[in-house]
Amino acid sequence: MSVTDTPVPEWARKTADRLGEGPHVVVSGISPSGNIHVGNLREVLVAEAVTNALRERGEIVRFVFHADTIDPLRKVAPGVPESFRDYIGRSLAYVPDPEGDYESYAERFLVPFEEAMREMRMDVEVLRSHELYEGGVYTDVTREAISRTEDLRRILAEVSGRELPEAWSPYLPRSASGDLTGNRVLEHLPNETRVVFVDRDGNEGVADYSKGEGKLGWRVELAARWKALGVTFEPFGKDHTSRGGSTDTADRMAREVFGYPVPGRYEYEWIQLKGKGAMSSSKGIVLLPRDLLEIMPPDALRVLVLGRNPGRALDLDLTEDFPRFMDEYRAAVDGDPVPFNHLVTVAQTVREPQDAAEILRRGGYGKAAEKPDELANGLRYARNWAEQWAPESLRLRLLEPQEAAEAARTLDEEQLGYLAAVAGELDASQGGDAVQDLLYRTAVERGLKPKKAFAAVYTVLLGRRHGPKAGPFVANLPQNTVRQRFGADGV
Repeated sequence: MSVTDTPVPEWARKTADRLGEGPHVVVSGISPSGNIHVGNLREVLVAEAVTNALRERGEIVRFVFHADTIDPLRKVAPGVPESFRDYIGRSLAYVPDPEGDYESYAERFLVPFEEAMREMRMDVEVLRSHELYEGGVYTDVTREAISRTEDLRRILAEVSGRELPEAWSPYLPRSASGDLTGNRVLEHLPNETRVVFVDRDGNEGVADYSKGEGKLGWRVELAARWKALGVTFEPFGKDHTSRGGSTDTADRMAREVFGYPVPGRYEYEWIQLKGKGAMSSSKGIVLLPRDLLEIMPPDALRVLVLGRNPGRALDLDLTEDFPRFMDEYRAAVDGDPVPFNHLVTVAQTVREPQDAAEILRRGGYGKAAEKPDELANGLRYARNWAEQWAPESLRLRLLEPQEAAEAARTLDEEQLGYLAAVAGELDASQGGDAVQDLLYRTAVERGLKPKKAFAAVYTVLLGRRHGPKAGPFVANLPQNTVRQRFGADGV
């Protein structure tokens, strides 16, 4: 069973209801040719939600993430040296890692995504396609595909509307150089699970498909994979389900060539990063799951990425809209959470959890202060968001004593006297409203314009002339910290 506590969404239940009785195999996957981003995660989460819906009704389900590691490198990913163009055409599993940290180019992009899925506690089985080919999982369907080359050619031509070359084959043998492209199949030896081919330089070779010495072309492989793995459900993005796209050809190939029923599917829409466009590894418009796991818990990430309906496009805004999202999510989970903006202020004001807990108690959030582990995580998320995504108006850093003393030198005598007077009347029992009244009343009593008075407060605390509402902010700080920066020692 899945270990996530996220409720199964209604759209997932309806999708599962259309699948009938199991057992079921739910598959999602990607070619690790570049960064596997949050847009790709949406597909995996759709598959997970349907898996959970099936399990909820008692079905046996195998949930698979199929990494297309045998796919040829077609384009060098952003950030990868141009010299890697020399590897174009070779399987991603057999191209070296550009930075030498991982076993291959494929692992460079796949491993971080696997780690994110583990952190999200996904009950998913990760399969690498080069291992499936080499282990013989695709042997029978490959033999079947090559034997039915003409039928597959006809379907592909009819659906795509393009004319295929006479030498077209559903199978791409690997040449001695490791290249999967530009090789022409001459003969099929089905009893030996081999093909005879000639490479682009005219050299003849033999490839054994039971040992993974090649692969099926993508459109054929999709239908063959359904049969080889027994797939009953797979989600697809709109690029695959458009007219003449890969699902159109795979559906016909499954029924007419492989004799396999077309699996159920769900068409999801893309995720756009606000102001940048749809996420795309090839264009460098990416946001990685691990980036978002730095600013929110796993189940919040599920809610954010899936949205109310993954069949609709999502414009992701991690700046202005994010605190509202976190408040809505945490209210649904907790019922009485600390407002995220307040947590952001606290996280940037103090470093020690016990100091944060004391601030929350004084602010009326004692319940949150009683859960130290949850509070520590919440503060970490808030602090990371503030550093990476928060608007400038929400970014705070409490000055160190020496920095505050330096900042105080920019103030005039009226402002310094005002701060000292406030420091003399501050009391730890005062709440935000009381401190706000003290700050304002003291300014009026001393004939100091409130704008100038409050600028002095922000200057010695934050090193700038503006900030969050002063009363609650000052009230929530440790009183010795405030007195030190307001009083004779601090200024």
